[in-house]
Amino acid sequence: MVNSKLKKFFQIIALAVTTLIICYSSMQSMRANAWYFNALNIVKQLPAPLVNNVDLELAEHAITLATSLEPAQPHYWQLFAYIKMRSLGVTKKVANDLNVKSDVYKQAEQALLKSVELRQTWPNSWIELAKVTSYQNGASEQVYNYIQQAKKVGPFNFDVHVGAIQIALMNWHQLSPKFKALYLQELSLSVKHGYKFNQIFYIAEQVNGLQTLCLSLQFGTDFEKVRTSNRYKKYCRS
Repeated sequence: MVNSKLKKFFQIIALAVTTLIICYSSMQSMRANAWYFNALNIVKQLPAPLVNNVDLELAEHAITLATSLEPAQPHYWQLFAYIKMRSLGVTKKVANDLNVKSDVYKQAEQALLKSVELRQTWPNSWIELAKVTSYQNGASEQVYNYIQQAKKVGPFNFDVHVGAIQIALMNWHQLSPKFKALYLQELSLSVKHGYKFNQIFYIAEQVNGLQTLCLSLQFGTDFEKVRTSNRYKKYCRS
């Protein structure tokens, strides 16, 4: 009789502890989610270009809390990396400080590595990881492999095409033959996205790769429609 009562008592205690753990975990998740959306909403309202880093610091504080409360959410780490990279555009002083840039790149890289570790099926995380790594090491073999992983999980993702093209144009004179072949392949795939292709002219201009892009578009049947577009005439015949 006594053993039966003790057994029930311990069962009740175990159930109560389990309930408390579940409640605590749920509360942590809710708090983390609230901080994540706080950061996301701040980011969505950021002006371009950034005037100061006040709002960006608030966003970084919020996403840091979210990742500390619930570190197993891959999209938290992806947003963390995005916010860190946006911080480089606050002022020219920040953008030109090599030590600051190096520290930001490393933090963004670590966050994206954590993101792809937690969820390997997000092409945008892989291509952002490729871009951040290329800023530090150029168009390395590791960067090439990250792009291939992005293509594997998102073969028709426009952001993947754009990211690969951007990396290639930024490192054109150091590209390996297989990287140049990848560039041409992604260029052909990006044309299939219609009007979105216009973004590539803008990106090429930003990374001083417009001349290379225009030369690439001069040949091949894939680019016939592009060559007759107003954007091509604006950027490549001006």
